[in-house]
Amino acid sequence: MGLKARAPWREKKYRPLSFSAKFGWRITPEGRLALSLGRGRGRVVLPLPEVISRDGQPVSPKDWGEIRLCWDRNDRSWSLHISYTAPSKALPGRAEGRPMVTVAIDEGVINPMTLAAPMPDGGMKVLVVNGRQGRSAKRYRNKVVARLTSRMSRCKNGSRKHRRLVAAKKQVEAKTERRLHDFDHQVCAKAEQFTREVHETWTEHHQEISGPATVVGVRLVAGDVRGIEQNTNKKRRASRSTRQQWSRGRQEDFLQYKTGLRLEHISEAHSSQTCPRCNTRTKVRGREYVCKNESCGFRCHRDAVGGVNIHTLAVNDGTFVPDPDLDIEVTYRRSQTGWSSLQRSLHAYHQNVVGRAGAACREERRSAQTGPPAQAPLRRV
Repeated sequence: MGLKARAPWREKKYRPLSFSAKFGWRITPEGRLALSLGRGRGRVVLPLPEVISRDGQPVSPKDWGEIRLCWDRNDRSWSLHISYTAPSKALPGRAEGRPMVTVAIDEGVINPMTLAAPMPDGGMKVLVVNGRQGRSAKRYRNKVVARLTSRMSRCKNGSRKHRRLVAAKKQVEAKTERRLHDFDHQVCAKAEQFTREVHETWTEHHQEISGPATVVGVRLVAGDVRGIEQNTNKKRRASRSTRQQWSRGRQEDFLQYKTGLRLEHISEAHSSQTCPRCNTRTKVRGREYVCKNESCGFRCHRDAVGGVNIHTLAVNDGTFVPDPDLDIEVTYRRSQTGWSSLQRSLHAYHQNVVGRAGAACREERRSAQTGPPAQAPLRRV
């Protein structure tokens, strides 16, 4: 048959325990969470956890659904995964007779998501989400794991030193996984905010023309890079290290969950090489696209050009259509808020001043804004 099916080579020692709503778990009269392990067996009683929704509001246990008790082999700890029902805030999708706006997404490793959408004034709005925080976390993990692995190779398996190094390695991997999970959420939160802003702008525009009851649909389209990890040596498309640094699938799942829309995929061939104004194809080496057509002279961010061309392909059935009067507005945002070295030094100095001044010396705190205070002369006692 040509099938290469085989049994799993490693047996899973830990599996998540599922507790269904109203049967597998319940709230005790003392206000604790009881997880049932079956008839004739004892139950697991835990303190009642506090569940906070995405809007920062507490979720009552009456809205909880299935609960899973999962074991993290790297962090060596148990965690509760609680599902709950929330009011639907999904964006409206495609429908017959409904005006629609298309948001195109160019995915990458350096910049995880670059979103492009047209505006009512005829221009193109582009958001470039930077992914340096995620790459930094992965780089730190790889360096620490490589150092620990090198030390483990010089130890005897099962020795006390070896066990300590294995525990340290798992701790670093668990910490990095939590950071990357939060990083992917932050990336998709910026993309969701951009999509909702574009939808709100087009809704106001159509309601002024057709009436307040007009509903505008949203279409999410991304360049198809699925399967990029297959046959990388033959196609020379991406190295092994590149695909290890890319969490594209999880980011797409998070974005679909946050917006309530289904993400479509189209071919992104030559989307970062084609000029959106004159349709001239230019091979780009750096991060800035410069059209080689001297009469055009178009310049823009490489990922922004890819997002604009993916939008053009999505609305024109896979055909590049140049626009000589195209106006692109590019905005750059970090996936996670961070401080520059100057901001960090100013904040540290301000906190130092506050600590020296105390709560009762507000006037002294206000006056110490331009520089460090002069040192008081020493007095003889």
